Amino acid sequence: MMKGRRSPGSSTSLFIVFLLSAIHHAVLHVCANSYHTVRLPLVHRYSPGFITGSGLMNKTDTEIAKALHLHDIIRRQSISQRKHSDDHQIPRRKDTETSSPYAMPLHSGFDILSGLYWVEVRVGTPPKPFFLVADTGSDLTWVRCQYDPKLTKEAKEKLVTETKKHHHVDPKKKSHLLNTKGRVFRADLSSTFKPIPCSDGMCNRELVQLHAVQNCPTPSSPCRYHYTYLGGNGAVGFFGHDTITMPLPNGSRAHLPNMTIGCTQDTQKLDQGDGIIGLGFGDTSFPDTIVKSKLAAKFSYCLMNHRSNSSVASYLTFGPNNQAVTSPMRYTKLVLNDYRHIKTGFYGVNVEGISIGGTLLKIPSQIWEEMLRGGGITFDSGSTNTWLSLPIYQAVMDELTRALSIYKKVDLNDKGIPFEFCFNDKGYNESLVPRIAFHFAGGVIFDPPVRNYVLDVAEGVKCLGFVPSFDGSSMIGNQMQQNYLWEYDIGRGTVGYAPSSCT
Repeated sequence: MMKGRRSPGSSTSLFIVFLLSAIHHAVLHVCANSYHTVRLPLVHRYSPGFITGSGLMNKTDTEIAKALHLHDIIRRQSISQRKHSDDHQIPRRKDTETSSPYAMPLHSGFDILSGLYWVEVRVGTPPKPFFLVADTGSDLTWVRCQYDPKLTKEAKEKLVTETKKHHHVDPKKKSHLLNTKGRVFRADLSSTFKPIPCSDGMCNRELVQLHAVQNCPTPSSPCRYHYTYLGGNGAVGFFGHDTITMPLPNGSRAHLPNMTIGCTQDTQKLDQGDGIIGLGFGDTSFPDTIVKSKLAAKFSYCLMNHRSNSSVASYLTFGPNNQAVTSPMRYTKLVLNDYRHIKTGFYGVNVEGISIGGTLLKIPSQIWEEMLRGGGITFDSGSTNTWLSLPIYQAVMDELTRALSIYKKVDLNDKGIPFEFCFNDKGYNESLVPRIAFHFAGGVIFDPPVRNYVLDVAEGVKCLGFVPSFDGSSMIGNQMQQNYLWEYDIGRGTVGYAPSSCT
C-alpha cells in the first residue's frame, strides 16, 4: 500500500462510483410476469479519468480518515433522528422550515456531503445520464432539476434541439462520465415527466416520510419537499413521476415508467454529483419500486478494497448475480421492522453475539435483545466506519487492544482521528491479529478479513477501525463490507454474503 500523499494512479478513497454503460440500442419495456437482471459497472471514483477535482488524491491517509469520520458523524445524526422519532416517520414539514440482472462498474470515490457510492442512471424521455449517490440509508431518489410549466411548444422544441447539439456522448471517453458538475435534468423537456400535485393522495400518505411540505398554495400545485440533513445539507424541490432507464445484459434497455423522483431545484452544501438514488426499504424507494414492477426481486453489490488498482471494476446488480465468490453464500433474515412492527427503512440483521479469536465475548443477552428491538445492526453503504453501541464497543476493544498491546500506542486525537487505539506498525504481523466474527441469527457467521478493521491512517500507523455509538444503535459501514458480495433479497427478506474479489 502507498503511504503519505496519494498519486493519481492509486485508488485512494473509501467510496465507490457506479458507471452505467453508455451504448445500448434496443429498447425493452418491463414485463409484468418475469424478473430480469441489470448489471451496472462500478468504477473507482478517484481513477485517473476522474476530473471533478475533489482533492483527495493529494490528501494523506490521516486527512482522509478525518474527513470520512466527519461525514459519518453527520450521517449518523440524521439516521439516529429517523430511527428514534416517536413514530419512525419523518414528520411532514412546513414551508418555512430549514431544518435477468442489471449491473454497473465501480470505482472508489469521495463525497463528504451526501454519500459514498455513485451510480449513473438515465432519467426522462429521451433518457439523459446523471450521477446519483447510491444510498442504502435513504428512500428518496432525486436529481438536480429545472422545470418551467409555462414553457411554450416552440421554446421547448428549440431547447431540445440545442440540448442534442451539446449533449453528445463519446462512449470511448470516460472523462465526460466522470465529470459530475453542472448537469441539470430539464424535466420540462422530458415527454414522460409528470408533477405530483398536492391533491394526489400520495402527497398526504407515502410522501410524508420523504419530507413533503405541509402547505400547498392550491390543490393543483406540485407536492413539494424540503429534504434536510443534519450538518446544514438539504434539497428543496417537488415530487414527480418519470421514466428511469437501465441496461440489460443482452444490450437492450429496460424502461421503468412512473418512478417517483424528486425534482430538486435548490440544494444547500450538496455540491458534488447530480442527486441521490434511495436504496433503502421504504415504500417509494428504488428497490421497492423495482420489486413491485416485477423487474427484479433483489439487488446486490460488491465493494472492492479501497486500495485496489484503479483499473479494477465491480458491479451493482439488480436481479440474479453470478459474480464469482470464494466460498458459498451465507444467508440470514433481514430485520426490516422494529419491535412495534413499524418499517425502519434500513437493512438490519439480528446479531446474537461477537467472538474474537474464536472466543465468544461476554456481552449480556439483553444488549442483543435491545438491538433487535430497534431493528438489529444496520448495514450502511453510506457510512465508512463500523459503529458499535457502548457495551459492545468496550468488549470488542478490550479484547483487541489486549492482543495488540505489543505494539507502541500512538495518540492521534489531536489530528481529529476518531479511533481510540492506534499503534506504530513496525514489525506488524497481520496473522497474529485475532479475527472478529459477528454471529447472526440462524448460526450464520460474518468474519471479515483483518484489513477491514485494522486500518492504515498515517505513515507507519494503524488503528482499530471501530467507533463508539452513544445512542444505542450499531452499524456496519462500507469499510467492513469490502471484498464481499452482498445480496439483499427483498422478496425473501434475506441478506446473503460471501468473500469475493469483486471482479
